[in-house]
Amino acid sequence: MSWEPRIGRGRACSAFGISERTWRHYCQAERGDARQRPSRAVHGPPKPHPAQLSLAEKDEVITELCSPRFCDVGVAEAWATLLDEGTYLCSSRTMHRILAEHDLTGERRQSAPRDRAAKPRVVATAPNQVWVWDISRLKGPSKGSWFYLYAVWDLWSRKVVGWTINTVETADIAHRLIDVTCSREGIDRHQLIIHSDRGAQMMSSTLTELYDQLGIRRSLSRPRVSNDNPHAEAGFKTLKYRPDWPGTFETLKEATGHVESFMNWYNNDHHHSGIGLVTPADRHAGRGPAIDTARQTTLDAAYAKHPERFAHGRPTPPKQPDRVWINPPTTNSQ
Repeated sequence: MSWEPRIGRGRACSAFGISERTWRHYCQAERGDARQRPSRAVHGPPKPHPAQLSLAEKDEVITELCSPRFCDVGVAEAWATLLDEGTYLCSSRTMHRILAEHDLTGERRQSAPRDRAAKPRVVATAPNQVWVWDISRLKGPSKGSWFYLYAVWDLWSRKVVGWTINTVETADIAHRLIDVTCSREGIDRHQLIIHSDRGAQMMSSTLTELYDQLGIRRSLSRPRVSNDNPHAEAGFKTLKYRPDWPGTFETLKEATGHVESFMNWYNNDHHHSGIGLVTPADRHAGRGPAIDTARQTTLDAAYAKHPERFAHGRPTPPKQPDRVWINPPTTNSQ
C-alpha cells in the first residue's frame, strides 16, 4: 500500500467512497485477526421474558374475549367486568396485543348502518323540465341577524324563474314561491321535476302537498353530500362574488333591491359559460339557435377576411349543450 503514506487513509477512503471502519475491517480480515461475532447457535434461542404469557394463557384470553358476552364490547369493558368478578387475566393493553396477533382487532361494536341513498340523476333537454332551488342566508345589520334568499333556477337555461327574500326561513314561504312560479311559467301536471337538498323546508309536508297537487316529481340530494345541487350553489356564488356585493344589508328593502338588480343582470346580461355564452333569458325563450346562426355569420366573415389568423380552420361559436344533467352517467355507471 505505497500510496497510503502519501495521501493518508482518510483521503483515500473518501476517494473510493468507503468508510475508514470498513477499510480496517478488510485489513483485519486479510491478517486473520478479525473478531468474529458469536453465532446464535452458540447461545441458543433467546429466552422468553419472564413476564410473558404462556400459550395456554393467551388462548384463555382469546376464548374469553370472543365469548358471546364479550364479542361485541370493547376490551376495556371486558377487562373491567372480569376484574369486578375477581378474575385478572392480563392488562387491557396486553389483551389488545393478543387480539392483534390473531388479527382480531377492529371495532367490536355494531357500526351505524351506511346510508344507501341513490345518487340523484336528472336531465333537462328543454326549459321547464327540471328546476333546482335552495335557500341562502344574507348577513343582516347585526351579529346573528339574517335575511333569507329563496331562489329557483331552470336547469336547462340557468334562468332564475323565481325568487324572494324574507326575514324567516319557513316552508310556507317556499310553498308560495314555487306555487306562484309554476303558475307564471304555465307548468302542466307531470311536466316538472324539482331538485333540492334535504333541508327542513325542502322535506316539509307543506311542499309535499303542493307537489302532489301540481303533479311535480321531487328529486333530492343524498344526505351529507354537498355537491348534488351544484347549479343552485353556483348561482349563489355568482351573487356573492360580484364586485358590488356589499357583504351585509341594513334592511330587508336594501337586500331586496340589491338582489333584484343582480337577478336582472344575471338573466338578461350575463353570458353564462355553462350554456355556450348566451344569456339565461335568451336560452329560456328559445333564442339560442338564432344567436348561434348570427354568431356563425360574424365568424365566417372574419375568417374570409383573415384566414391566416385562424390556425385551426373555420371558427365556430361556443356550443350550447342540448342536455344538462345533475350527476351525468359515466362509462363506469351500472
